[in-house]
Amino acid sequence: MIRHLPHSGIDKAEWDRMLLHCPDRVWYAQSWVLDRCAPQWEALLGDDGSIMPLLWRSKYGMAYLYQPYAIQYQGVFSPVRSATTDAAFLAAIPERFRYWDIHMNTGMQLMPSQDLRITTNSTQELSLRSHVEALRAAYSKGHRRNLRTGADEPEVSDRVGIPEFIALFARTTGRRYRNIPVGGIELLGHLLSGAKERDELTLLGVRRGAELLAAACFISWEGRAILLKSANTEAGQERKAMFRIVDHFIAEHAGSGLLLDFAGSNTPSVIRFNEGFGARSRLYLHLVRNRLPVPYRWFKR
Repeated sequence: MIRHLPHSGIDKAEWDRMLLHCPDRVWYAQSWVLDRCAPQWEALLGDDGSIMPLLWRSKYGMAYLYQPYAIQYQGVFSPVRSATTDAAFLAAIPERFRYWDIHMNTGMQLMPSQDLRITTNSTQELSLRSHVEALRAAYSKGHRRNLRTGADEPEVSDRVGIPEFIALFARTTGRRYRNIPVGGIELLGHLLSGAKERDELTLLGVRRGAELLAAACFISWEGRAILLKSANTEAGQERKAMFRIVDHFIAEHAGSGLLLDFAGSNTPSVIRFNEGFGARSRLYLHLVRNRLPVPYRWFKR
């Protein structure tokens, strides 16, 4: 049986305990992360220990499931996933959520249905089990060349503050892609602050004097490190700063067994950058279901 719990009925400590029993657990699904990105999130709980957060908000009086900014995916997390687990959980989502636009974790497998549109996204992962020489030997020729080019530039530093990173991100990556929703920058700051409080955050950057040219934030939890967001100026690009930042993180954690999750992208240039470090691509699902009443349905096609 799968139970639905409103936000007030969720035992956060029990939720986190259940998550830790799931081999497919990810940082995004911790209760404190969900609290910050979707304060009224609800949940589905299965008798077998499987769980699914329901991240929702409402517009025009209609509740819908959505993907908060900086949260790569959600979905079902299960201690022992069966062939029917994922479909059963989706069927148990309350009918009041008339519209879905959500990303599922890499463990989920689903078949399209009449009112469920499924597409795929790409993410890249790299095991840091090997020693640093072996990991670097797997870099692409272009990555090794870029690292040699930037070898004489200032060293990578961990002396980067959250406000400084957020400001750099807003004026570089945020301005470049123009796809950050209202409140997204503020949410990212709240998530990084929470991660820092729990000793889950690493911020790395490259400077020219006091000026921060490039930086990246890594979130480490339960054997996985997520390259959550990065920011790079034109001067940082010229100095191959992001190549050096990622290489620095890899070197620092080589042999640890940590899984470096590049947080993925469908942009070819980003995929090439990630795979150039030896990362392998995996697919995860994007689900859209539209049961909105007419005329709202047509606005969301």
